[in-house]
Amino acid sequence: MSLIDSLIVIVYLAAIVSVGVGCRGKQNNINDYFTARDGFGGFIGTSMVGLSLGATLFSALSFVVFPSVVYTYGITALSGVLCFPIAYLVLRYWFIPRYFQKDWNSPYDVIEHRFGRETRVVASVMFVILRLCWMSALIYAPVVVVMASCGLDREWFWPLILSIGLVSTVYTVVGGIRGVIVTDAIQFLLIILVLLGTITFVLVKIPLSMQEISDYLNNNTELLTINWSLDPTITMTLWAMLIGSTMQNLSSFTADQMSLQRYLASGNAQSATRAFGMSMVATTIVLFLLAAVGLTLGAWYNYHPDPLLPNDAERVFPYFVATRLPIGFLGMVIAAILAATMSSITSGINALSGSLMNDFASFGNRVESKRLLNYARVASAGIGVLATIVAGYVENMGSLFDIVNIFYGIFLGPLLGCMFCTLGKFYIKSSMMITAMIVGCGVGLWVAYSPLSSLWVSAFSSVATVLIAWGGTMVLGNRKPSPSARPS
Repeated sequence: MSLIDSLIVIVYLAAIVSVGVGCRGKQNNINDYFTARDGFGGFIGTSMVGLSLGATLFSALSFVVFPSVVYTYGITALSGVLCFPIAYLVLRYWFIPRYFQKDWNSPYDVIEHRFGRETRVVASVMFVILRLCWMSALIYAPVVVVMASCGLDREWFWPLILSIGLVSTVYTVVGGIRGVIVTDAIQFLLIILVLLGTITFVLVKIPLSMQEISDYLNNNTELLTINWSLDPTITMTLWAMLIGSTMQNLSSFTADQMSLQRYLASGNAQSATRAFGMSMVATTIVLFLLAAVGLTLGAWYNYHPDPLLPNDAERVFPYFVATRLPIGFLGMVIAAILAATMSSITSGINALSGSLMNDFASFGNRVESKRLLNYARVASAGIGVLATIVAGYVENMGSLFDIVNIFYGIFLGPLLGCMFCTLGKFYIKSSMMITAMIVGCGVGLWVAYSPLSSLWVSAFSSVATVLIAWGGTMVLGNRKPSPSARPS
């Protein structure tokens, strides 16, 4: 990597840490630190929450995985965007109005209100395991890109792991959720600009029009062909994407504390709905851009065959960055990849430490607010360090595409089932809800190790959770719940 590229990355890292620390705002208690309740109202605040929500779902995993999936399977991978209107309607007319019927201080207060503390703790354990593993994969993914792009050998692996993980941890510990949301919004805009630049570079270098490229891809590849197969064992089909993506989206937007934190930061149902709608628009734009990167890379290497091109599709984009992009642009791409990574890591650290403080530790009034806030910062630091250490061992876990789908399905699927039952109008026994979530994890694990595509894990685990919770309650007797156990 050239001196100019190195300076771009260094300046970016210094700037984003400074912004994160400078935008921390007031932090008088852990509610300010974890949710910034009512702190992001109005158009500008709502816009930042929407961009932050979109940035949370994108990371170096998205940079590496999605272009490689499109490069391998074509536009079938993009069919998941057809699920976004379904997710919007569910959240706009069902989830958000019900979630804001009470003034919650932390994301899973609603679960405890309906099913009791034991159920909340089980849900939080699933969330912590999921996001800890997820953050470790996030830290690992950009290291692969940076090492490939800069031609670094193995001795750089741990220094890069530690640098990315610890820098993200520092400004999360100091900045809290306010710093996280502001930096997320900035980084999401940078991601869009860099993707546009990459696509433009490829199109300029290939001496053909968009129509000619489209004709070539249609006539010589299957990248523009949708796979309509009903075979659930095929990795990428239209039906697997539609059903699997719908369940994953609903899980992320209704049961993931990282999303719920941002709704609370919006202050009310109307602002939360606007922020969610904006995140859907921003997410759609980035998905199309990532897909375009995958398709243009497919066209590039059809016109410019390279005998050294990696066989692993997940390494094609890093290889292209390293061998084809001009000086200066390489630094921008790496900065964008780090932006995508850090925006998600910081969200994960803040959400996990919030879960530890609110879902597991019952300090009550025994600890003064300032000391409790210091505990929250220590928890954030510990989680960031732990995720950084675990990241060093992610490379032994297989394809990043499968890792993400499996983790989401095993843990977020049952959490979606729990949240559906929490806000539903039908009675579920608390003990049966806990049993259903645990069994739902088992169902997800079974699907993950079956011949079925990993895209089906979320669908099976979430549906199994709801059916077991409802069916078990019916079999054991539908005793009427006390008024406090009913959803408001």
